[in-house]
Amino acid sequence: MKKGKPAEMSGKLVKLLREWQKLEDETIKHAESTTKKTKNKLVKMTMEMIKHDSQKHRAMQQMLIDSLTKEPFILSPDDLASLSEGLNKHLAAEAKSLELADEALQNSELFVTRYILSYLIADEQKHHSLLSKLNELKRATVFVT
Repeated sequence: MKKGKPAEMSGKLVKLLREWQKLEDETIKHAESTTKKTKNKLVKMTMEMIKHDSQKHRAMQQMLIDSLTKEPFILSPDDLASLSEGLNKHLAAEAKSLELADEALQNSELFVTRYILSYLIADEQKHHSLLSKLNELKRATVFVT
């Protein structure tokens, strides 16, 4: 990174996020086009998942852009403390989901079944990781304050 203003302050990050949004828009259009052209349920499902992920990515990118250009994020210890009970329950549910998904994968033989289960496992792992990081932030914030 160059000396001077951090990326968040220089506007470079906003520019990069907007470029990335354009790629997400292209992915959404491609997924929609492919979904319309195929009758295959597996291809349709895959394209729908890609489309939804790209829409989610785009919304998150916009949230970052807005936080850099309009109103910054503010995350107080009280915000995190109020999540505590629900966060712990959700972490436990995600862990159980991963356990069940892994067992299902071990008991599957067909490519399509394994393909879908692998996607679900990756998604559950991502959710568990995000919640774990939020939980770590909650603990760090409580420790620091």
